[in-house]
Amino acid sequence: MANWLGQASDIPVDPTWRLGTLPNGLRYAVRRSSQPAGTIAVRVRVGVGGLMEADNQQGWSHLLEHMVFRGTARYADGEGMKLWERLGATFGSDTNAATTLTSTTFQLDLPRADPASYATAMSVLADMMDTAKIDPALLATERQVVGAEAAQRLSPLARKLRDAQQPLFYAGTRAATRDVIGTARTLGQADASTLKAYYEAWYRPDNAVVVVAGDADPALLEAEVRRAFGGWKAEGEALAAPDWGAPVTPASPVVTLADAQLPDLLLLGFVAPHLDRTFDVARQQEQFAERVAIGILNQRFAAAAQRGAAFVNVSVQLVQQRRIADQVLVQIGAKSSQSHAALNQAYAVLNGVVANPPAQAEIDQQAAGLATWLQQRAASASTQTGPALANSMIAAVESADVVASPDYYAKLFAAQRPSLTPVAVQAVLKRLLAPAPRLFVAGPQPVPGGIAAMTQALAAAQKVAGGATELLRAVSLDQLILGGKPATVTGTTAIPSLNADIVRFSNGVELVFKHTEFDKDRVLVRVQVGRGLLGEPRGDLALWWTAPALTAAGVGPFSPDELARAAAGRQVGFVAQQGLDALILTGATNGADLGDMLKLVTGALQQPRFDAVSVARVRDATLANYASIFSQPVGVLQAFGGAALHGGDDRFLAIPPKETIASLSLPAFRQFWTERLGRGPLRIVVVGDVDRSAVVAAVAHSLGTLGGRRAAPAFAIDVQATPPATPVMLRHKGDPGQALVMRAFPTLGFLEQPATSAALDLTTAIVQARLTEGFRASEGSTYSPLAAHSQSSELPRFGVLVAGAQVQATRIDGFERSLDAVLADLAAKGPTADEFGRAQTTAISAAERNRENNGWWVGVLGRELSPDFVSSLAGSTDRLKGLTAASVQRVTARYLTVEHCFTIKVLPEVAH
Repeated sequence: MANWLGQASDIPVDPTWRLGTLPNGLRYAVRRSSQPAGTIAVRVRVGVGGLMEADNQQGWSHLLEHMVFRGTARYADGEGMKLWERLGATFGSDTNAATTLTSTTFQLDLPRADPASYATAMSVLADMMDTAKIDPALLATERQVVGAEAAQRLSPLARKLRDAQQPLFYAGTRAATRDVIGTARTLGQADASTLKAYYEAWYRPDNAVVVVAGDADPALLEAEVRRAFGGWKAEGEALAAPDWGAPVTPASPVVTLADAQLPDLLLLGFVAPHLDRTFDVARQQEQFAERVAIGILNQRFAAAAQRGAAFVNVSVQLVQQRRIADQVLVQIGAKSSQSHAALNQAYAVLNGVVANPPAQAEIDQQAAGLATWLQQRAASASTQTGPALANSMIAAVESADVVASPDYYAKLFAAQRPSLTPVAVQAVLKRLLAPAPRLFVAGPQPVPGGIAAMTQALAAAQKVAGGATELLRAVSLDQLILGGKPATVTGTTAIPSLNADIVRFSNGVELVFKHTEFDKDRVLVRVQVGRGLLGEPRGDLALWWTAPALTAAGVGPFSPDELARAAAGRQVGFVAQQGLDALILTGATNGADLGDMLKLVTGALQQPRFDAVSVARVRDATLANYASIFSQPVGVLQAFGGAALHGGDDRFLAIPPKETIASLSLPAFRQFWTERLGRGPLRIVVVGDVDRSAVVAAVAHSLGTLGGRRAAPAFAIDVQATPPATPVMLRHKGDPGQALVMRAFPTLGFLEQPATSAALDLTTAIVQARLTEGFRASEGSTYSPLAAHSQSSELPRFGVLVAGAQVQATRIDGFERSLDAVLADLAAKGPTADEFGRAQTTAISAAERNRENNGWWVGVLGRELSPDFVSSLAGSTDRLKGLTAASVQRVTARYLTVEHCFTIKVLPEVAH
C-alpha cells in the first residue's frame, strides 16, 4: 500500500514524500531535506499511550519508553545511546522520546547523512522496537527514575490542577481517568514479565510508523527503512482498541480549587465529541474558518482587557483530540477577587459574537494573518528543516490528517477567503460555543459559597447581554510618521571570517548584517537599545523586568488593537526583553516587510505610549503568578538563584521582590522607559535571506531617522561568580520530600583563555554524562541531572560551571558524594578514550550545526565584535578538535575542586 496517508481524502499528498508499507504492516514516509545539510531526522511512532492502558497498567507505556533505551538483543544497556553519540547525536536534544495519551514517539536527529552512519543508527532504533530486553534490575532502577521525573514535572500544585480539571473537561471519555506517568502502585505492578508482554502486545510493526527526512537520496532513505525494520515481526493477533468513551455532561458543571499558590483563574470549556472523519478539503476549510473565528475571539478579549476589564488577560484555544473530544477553552486570568465580574465580562464578549456577526474588518484581519503564514510556509518550503518536516508528518498521523504541499494549502485558503463573510463566521462561532459550558474556578482563597454559588454565577453570566459589534477606525501603517531625515552610511567594516558586515550610519546607528540562505525568504532582526542591566548600578534590577510590556499600550498613533489591525497580514511584529547589555527587540520577517518592521521598532523608541491600564496589567499579572514560583524547587532557583551565581548582584534576579512589583506605578514606568529608550547606543542585527542594499536602505529610513541620543552610564561589568560567605539556602513550598542541590565552580572569563574555556565546555558534557549514567541510570536517584558552563562576552571575568539535580531531600548528600567521586576520578585519571571521543564528537557536531542556524547567528552577531571575540569565534570548532583527554583532566583538577566551589540548595519550607 503506497499511499496509506489519507486514502479517502481529496487532498493530494505532498509528492516530495515517498510513502510505503512493508509486508509486516509497518508504514513509512521518507523524503529529502537539505536543511541542516548533512543530517537525517528520524521519528518512530508507536500507537500506544495512556489511553491503551488498563486501570492497573497506568504509566506502563511511559515506563516502557524508558526501558527500550536500556538494552536490546544486540546492544547492551546504554550502548545504543553511546553509539549514537559516537555519530555526533547528543542525548536530550538529538535523541529523545515522548509518551502521550495516544502514542509513544522516538526521535533521532542524526548529524551525519552518509549511508554507513544512517544504517548503524537505524539498526539501533529497529532493535529498540523489536528486541528490547526488560531486565528486572534495570526495571527497578527505571521505576525510581520515572518517580523522580513525576516529582520534577508534576509539582503538587500541577497535580491538583490536573486532577481537578480532567474529570470536568474529559467526563465520559477514557481520558478522564488516565495518568500517563502512572502512580507508584500501578508502576509497581509492572514486573519484567508483564511489561515484556505489554511490549510484545503493542510494539508491533502494524502499529508503528517510521518517518525519515534527511539530506540524502530518498531511495537510500527508503531502502534502509526496509532493511532495518523489515525483519520486525508481530507476536500474535493485534489487541482490540479499548472503548474510548464519549463526552457526557459532568455531574456538576463547576469545579473549584483553592490553593495559596494559585492566581485567580477561570477556565471555561465548551466540549463536543470529536468526529473521526476523513480529513478532506471540506474539513480543512472548516478548520481554516475555525482559526479565523478563534482569532476574532482572542482579539476581542485583548481589546477588552486593554480597556480595563476585570480580567488581566484571556486566551482562547480550540483543542481537537482524536479519541477524546473537541474543546474550546477560554482561560481567564481574573484580577484579584474579581472572578465573578471577570466571568460576566467574558460572557459579554462570548455572547456578543453569538448574537451579532463580526465585522468584515475583523475577519479580514485574521484571514490576512493566516494567509501570510500559509504563504510564508510555501515560500520557505525548500528550506524547511528535516526535524520540522518529520514532526509535521508525525502530527498528521496523530490527527489522521493529510500532508499536502505548503503551496496547496496557501492556494486552498486563498480560494476560500471570499466565503468568509460575517454571517458565515458567526455560524462557526455559534457552533463552537454551542455546548453547555463547564467552568473551573481556582484561586488563593476558597470561592465564597463554593460550587453552588459559582454554578449560579455561571447561569447568570450566560444571560449577560452581548456587546454590539464595534465600528472600527480604519488604520494603516502609513499613519505612523517618523520625524527626522534618513541617515547616510559613513563607513563599512567587513568581517570575512564570519561572512558579515558592520555598517555605520551618520546618526550613530550600527548595523551588523549577514546574508544566509538557510531559511528561504526569512529574516531575523535584533535591535539592541542602550546599556541594559549592566547600565544600572550594581545590585539594582530596576524596572527591567517590565520590558515585555513596553509596547502593551500600543505604538505611536495606534492602540494595541489598532496596531494588530494595521499589521494584519504583515510580518512586522516584535517582542521586547531585557538583556545584559541592552534592551532587546526581536522579530522574524521577510524582505518585503523588513522596512515596516523597522519602522514600527523606530516608532516604539520615538513615540512610545504609556497608560495606567497597561501598567496595571503587567503589575497584576506578575503578582498573580508570584506565589506559583514556589511550587517547584527549579522555579525558585530560576527566579532567585541568579544573584548568588553572580557574586550576590541582584541585577541577575529573574524577578524582583513582591513588594517592588506591587509598587509599580504609571509615573515610575513612564520615567524609567523614557530615559532608557532615549540613551545609549543603537545596534541592529539582521540575518537571513535578504539583499544587503535593501537592509541598508530600510535601516537608514527607520532607525536612521532618530536624532542624537543621550549618553548612557558606563557598564558595571566587574561581575564574577564569587563564592558567598555561607552556602545559599532557598526555600520552596512544593513537595516537602523534594529538594534541589547545585554546586557552582567559578571558572574564567569568555576571552581570557579560549582553549581552557573550550576544555571546560567539554568537561561539562562529560560530567553530565557520568551523572546521568551513574546517579540516574545506576541509582535511579534523579530524572535529569544538570551540568552547564556559563560565560558571557559582556562580563569579561565571569565564568561558572554548575552541576546539580532535583532529588529527594534525603538524597542530597548522595548526589554530592556522586559528584565528588566523578570529579575526583576525572582529576586523577581523566576521561576514558571512548567517553572523551563521544563528548568531543557531539560538541563538534553541535558547533557545526549552529553555523547553519539564523537564530544562532543573530545572538552571536549581537555581541561586541572585538577582534579578540571574532578570532575566538572563528576558531571555536578547531579548538574543540584540538582538545585531548589530558585537557579535560587539567581543567578538572584546576577549577572543579571542593575548595573552590559553593553550594546552592533549594529546600522545602520548614513547617511552623
